[in-house]
Amino acid sequence: MSAERTNNNFNVTPLLRSKSAAERVVTHVIDLIRSGNVKAGDRLSPEAELARAFQVSRPVIREALRGLAILGVVETRQGGRCFVTDLTVARLMAPLQFVISLDEASVESLHQARLMIETGVARQAAGRTDEKALARLEEMVAAGFELTDDPLGFRMLDQQFHRTIGQLGGNPFLEIVAQSLYELGMEYRRVATEAPGVIERSAAEHLAIVDALKAGDPDAAAAAMGAHLMSIHETTVDAMRRAMAARPRPLWGG
Repeated sequence: MSAERTNNNFNVTPLLRSKSAAERVVTHVIDLIRSGNVKAGDRLSPEAELARAFQVSRPVIREALRGLAILGVVETRQGGRCFVTDLTVARLMAPLQFVISLDEASVESLHQARLMIETGVARQAAGRTDEKALARLEEMVAAGFELTDDPLGFRMLDQQFHRTIGQLGGNPFLEIVAQSLYELGMEYRRVATEAPGVIERSAAEHLAIVDALKAGDPDAAAAAMGAHLMSIHETTVDAMRRAMAARPRPLWGG
């Protein structure tokens, strides 16, 4: 499908007034995307046409489009034309990075969520690995030990390592959730991987996970992943505290 195709599937009934008109427009556009009537890359109709389709004013359409842009659902390109984005997980989860970075309580909740999802995925992966997948994971482990002086390179490798295990779990829904949660932690992971010894520790934990997968031991795989996630959580919290301590304090104290 061409990214330049204008989508004219906005045949809707008058909006109910239980929510603001802009909220209703946002909800309806998202529903159209979910149903497949509007797809990634589609160009939306001009404001005037959208206003007629939704039977609202153009200012309401503009407000709704701003909200969809904040959510990462639409973007305005050169010439003022509005398109549906690529709708990737990373883009759609990006707004939540701000929420996660606010306080340690949010990071604690993120850790708990990752623990629940990724240990389960590792448990499932232990019974689904084959020689090709294991060889790939072993290559990643070896590469990880060679990247101890390259935090950026290791973060890229780490993301692929977790994504591969997510795929091996065999559940596409859990795979997407695990990937989304992984993306949410990146702001402080960048800081954490700069600390001495963190990459070496993560590389060793990757090795323990792969050893458990090779053994086909679901309990050991879940335990190894749990230990790795605990390590990630501890170093992330430490990075947060160091970042907060480094912030300049107001001249009047406090």
